Amino acid sequence: MKRTSSQLKQLARESLAHRFSLPVMAYVITFGIIMLVNMLLAALFPDTGNSISYLVISFITDLLLSILSVGPVTILLDMSRGSDGQLSDLLYAFRHQPDRIIVSQLIISLLSTVIFLPGILVFMLSSIFYTAFGIMIASLLIFAAVIGSVVIRLDFALVTPLYIDNPQTSAIDLLRESHDLMQGNRLRYFVLELSFIPIMLLAVVACFVGLLWAVPYTQMTLLEFYRELTGEI
Repeated sequence: MKRTSSQLKQLARESLAHRFSLPVMAYVITFGIIMLVNMLLAALFPDTGNSISYLVISFITDLLLSILSVGPVTILLDMSRGSDGQLSDLLYAFRHQPDRIIVSQLIISLLSTVIFLPGILVFMLSSIFYTAFGIMIASLLIFAAVIGSVVIRLDFALVTPLYIDNPQTSAIDLLRESHDLMQGNRLRYFVLELSFIPIMLLAVVACFVGLLWAVPYTQMTLLEFYRELTGEI
């Protein structure tokens, strides 16, 4: 049964009813750790104008984020199944073959980067030889790459919950399974994500405090979508 966005949000609200404190705490801790790591890296590599330093900082941050982001999702997935959830699950990825989620996220990042290379290359050559036609082609290629990166993100949107449920699965198989589940469901998922834009904007207007409610609510709804696709609900 394919549920509407409203029905999925209703399920999310029911799963979170009177239990917001744990996921809020989980996200606060996760964001806090990431901020501390960024500050530490900035202190260790103060020359952010240096491209190598920037790449090192970005790589380490992305690596840490790919592992830490699993924790809050694990807690929310447990809550969606009727469990109370445990704060100790913030370390879920560290205890369950973290290489699987790291490799899968690196592959996604690599694919999302590679598709921009043709457009960037054509743009650089066009700038050197001052050809307006080349710049137009480069712009079209970059626009196509943006669309492609969105499709890639949607294709592999379910990698994290799939990993949580099956941490022994290889990175390639996680990507393949997410791709298979999202066939015919990309647009639904994309529309569901877009439906949260007003809530996120209100959360930002409220000095970002509202994000403590909006982020768990959004993620829980997306997990209900995942559970529907796997036939769990």
